[in-house]
Amino acid sequence: MRELLHSFFEPKNINGLDFWEIQLKKRINIITLLGLVNFIVGTPFFILIDTPQFLPECIFSLIALPVILFINRFYHYIYALYSFFICSFIFILLVNLKMGRESYMILFYFPIILSMVHLMGRKKIIQHLVILSVFCLLTILLIVIGFRHRYLQIELSESILNNLFVFNIIVSFTTTIAFMISIIYDYIKQEDLIKKMLKEKEILLAEVFHRVKNNLNIVTSLLNLKKNASNSQEVKDALEECRSRVFSMALVHQNIFINQEVGLNFSTYIKNLTNEIGNSLGIGNQLVLKIETEEISLNLSNAIPCGIILNEIITNSYKYALNENKRLEIQIKIKRNDELIQIEVRDNGPGISEEILSKDNTLGLELIQTLSEQLGGECTFSNNNGLVFLLSFKQ
Repeated sequence: MRELLHSFFEPKNINGLDFWEIQLKKRINIITLLGLVNFIVGTPFFILIDTPQFLPECIFSLIALPVILFINRFYHYIYALYSFFICSFIFILLVNLKMGRESYMILFYFPIILSMVHLMGRKKIIQHLVILSVFCLLTILLIVIGFRHRYLQIELSESILNNLFVFNIIVSFTTTIAFMISIIYDYIKQEDLIKKMLKEKEILLAEVFHRVKNNLNIVTSLLNLKKNASNSQEVKDALEECRSRVFSMALVHQNIFINQEVGLNFSTYIKNLTNEIGNSLGIGNQLVLKIETEEISLNLSNAIPCGIILNEIITNSYKYALNENKRLEIQIKIKRNDELIQIEVRDNGPGISEEILSKDNTLGLELIQTLSEQLGGECTFSNNNGLVFLLSFKQ
């Protein structure tokens, strides 16, 4: 029986529909089923209290609701939506006018309005909510006018009115509760689904970072092997520069994979990067590194260009600022000023000459300029008891 109901209420023609549209079709089935249950209970009740005047409306609804299920299953959900609410407004209008205000039939507007807001709280169909809300207000207005002038009102005994009063309160209350339970159950299901999808995406993302890190590490190993196999110092230096640049990218993915966060903790990354560069050049003991940084997390699109830029600056400091008389000192300061991130790198070397800055074919400088533009930022070089490099960009 359960499988039969599931197969009937599972929407058809869902190809090309968004996820929320599929859910909407399911919810239309639920509220239509609740309405059908109400009329299956209500029709015998009207017969029992000897009020056959309401049977035409009940029979109309018992025929219309299965038709709405059929429309929703095989045709467009908007047609089913309008059919459901217009039929509901017509039924409530006629029965309210017949019963009179003492019956409290107007209480059924609470679950109807609640279902409207729940079903059509989407930006894409908010205009339908507005249209149906106008229909709803017009129906209420007609009921108020009808109550005032007693249009269509049937003379009912006090005992029948009392029975209708109790019945309408109970049914409208239970319908509202049932609908609220269905909403809560639906939200819980969606939350569980979102959590499951999020977990799957986290696992997939971690796997992607892990594979990228491994692939980049393979590239750095191949470059290192090729460097060691070469007899030319110029080739070795060129391969070491390439290896160092690739490693700066691999280190970003490695840190993100280890920390299980998409954002990169830049302070930790800089320490790891400078230590690796110092070890690769064999000058780790001759380095004094001072890092002053705020807690800044960079996204992947900013982290990799920043890593390559810092790799170029720090590598050049190791190469040109180190001498036999003093230890190399590198100061790195990173701070956030509103949306602007500012990176400052200083060393105690000879600085940078105008001749080097004026060269157009210097790969390192060209790479730094290109990556700074990619970040949408600006970079400057100056001399002040050593090299001073400034980079600023918006996160």
